[in-house]
Amino acid sequence: MFEEFDLEMRTREIEAVVVFGDATLGNPDLTYVVGGTIARGGVFFKRLGEQPFLIVGNPDVETARKIRKAGSIQTFTERGLEKLTVNYGHERAFTQFLAKILTEERIKGKVILSGRNDLANGINIADQLRKMGFNIRGETSPTLLESLRETKSTRELEELRRVAKETTRVVESILDALHRLRRKRGHLELLGKPATVGAIKALISKKLLAGHLAEPEGTIFAQGASAIPVHNMGNPGDKLKERKLIIFDIFPQAETSYWCDMTRSFVIGRADSRARRIYDTVYEAQTETLDYLREGVTGEEAVSKTCEIIERHGYRTVRDVYSGKAKRISSGLTHTLGHGVGLTIGERPHLTFGNKRPLKSGNVVTVEPGIYFPGYGGARLEDTVAVTRRRVESLTNAANALELT
Repeated sequence: MFEEFDLEMRTREIEAVVVFGDATLGNPDLTYVVGGTIARGGVFFKRLGEQPFLIVGNPDVETARKIRKAGSIQTFTERGLEKLTVNYGHERAFTQFLAKILTEERIKGKVILSGRNDLANGINIADQLRKMGFNIRGETSPTLLESLRETKSTRELEELRRVAKETTRVVESILDALHRLRRKRGHLELLGKPATVGAIKALISKKLLAGHLAEPEGTIFAQGASAIPVHNMGNPGDKLKERKLIIFDIFPQAETSYWCDMTRSFVIGRADSRARRIYDTVYEAQTETLDYLREGVTGEEAVSKTCEIIERHGYRTVRDVYSGKAKRISSGLTHTLGHGVGLTIGERPHLTFGNKRPLKSGNVVTVEPGIYFPGYGGARLEDTVAVTRRRVESLTNAANALELT
């Protein structure tokens, strides 16, 4: 959490942290320290034991004041960027600007530069600052900002609940529309036209937009064999067919930059015995794993629990790969269990083999077991949950049902 900034800096023996970027868009670390989105980004500065400050352009001052986590808001003009631009040129001015800030703040110790920026440019900035005598250091994962972002504050949890509630509303409305598909001459119709994957995805986009949610990475709606590999988005021209397993994986982002992640799997009409066995196993694996999760359980223990259940039903799991039993598996549970959700969908903590770090209250993760078969398809069930001391709180609450009849 942001409140642990000084504790993390002290533990890592860091004197100053500088987080910067041209925009908060696509820059979760900057979004986090700023407290929201700012169109043209800025420079966040934090010295150990002192209140941070944020430097932004003149047009962004009011926005920064409304959302700020920083102790004070300053402008590039006040800190002399324009003069440096005249003296050094646009390309070199920013590095000189950072050097000026570090000098004025009398920083002598270890400095961390953070923010998701162009890697080559970031390396060049670090090299130039080192040549000027500043102690610029890199970090291994988990970085300081990764560690802070891993545990959500009360405010963040409230926003993640809100985004999840809106996402759940969209999923339920789509499932309701699928329930009401008309059957005409052996085909499924939506609003008098053939019901295709593309038509359903267009409806999903419309519902998300109405809920002020975006889909920067798309939405998965894949039928039958097209659901393999597991992140295949689905073929827009495919006509929906009864009795085929469908994977509907939705991962929208709100205007606040927080995400949600949820998956439902089902068939339209009646399921055959193979689809039912796959679905029931995945449902059992997710339900029992959710009951098992709480503060103190490690990522490795969580995924091991899931694998144990799925293997008990005769399916292979990714544990075969991690244990060295197989180089790869093409069917069964072919991926690990889950990942953190917040300002990205894929952050820490990870529910995977090798992660022996215990979960903490305030972690938000996905739990998403699945079983897949090339040439056939599969099922995956996923919910975003918040970890508490004795259990998990499910943030996504759309009903699970194999058959849409």
